Amino acid sequence: MSGLVEPDDLLLHTDPVAPNVRRVRMFAAEKGLALRERTVEPKIEGVSDARITALNPLAQIPVLESTEGWALSESMAICRYLDERFPAPRALFGVGLEERARVHMWTRRAEQWLFTPAVEYGHHKHPMFAAGGFDQSGRVAADNLERVERAFELLDDALSESEWIAGTEFSAADVVAYCGLSLAKVWRVEAPDGLEHLARWDRAVAARPSAAFARYE
Repeated sequence: MSGLVEPDDLLLHTDPVAPNVRRVRMFAAEKGLALRERTVEPKIEGVSDARITALNPLAQIPVLESTEGWALSESMAICRYLDERFPAPRALFGVGLEERARVHMWTRRAEQWLFTPAVEYGHHKHPMFAAGGFDQSGRVAADNLERVERAFELLDDALSESEWIAGTEFSAADVVAYCGLSLAKVWRVEAPDGLEHLARWDRAVAARPSAAFARYE
């Protein structure tokens, strides 16, 4: 893609399938960034890559490594760093006190009610994870499915009042929510008919070039 900024001092350690990696990649695309990437062998529980375990004691990805000798290993911390270092074309965590607070609120809601429950529902429901040794629980799967379904309604209500989740501008909240929605669809969890505002928003985000980094084709 032409016109992208390619910071040569940063390296993103990734597994392209991992949900947390996908939101960083979508966020970076919205910022007009083309990050250098190194693919790490995926595991059901963390990774065994020695370079990752040296950078992140939790042995999780993504990890953003700098040539200056530091590393970040939480996806939203990575996104915030990118947002502040590269403010153009617009701050996705908001501009001004009120907008920043609103984006933070909705990003947290999207993460706690949609993104993370979608991840955990898959962990406890899909046979792939059981085959990999994950200790699945039907009760945990049901609880997370309930949260995802509640999130659909919550987001539809918010989107009845504004174009994007946190207001008039596309933001980090939309990135997190779209990544969560895309993952839910992988598990065949779809928003019910009648949530027209959520459906309108889903189509609008899907039309953005960055959405390709979140969707599971």
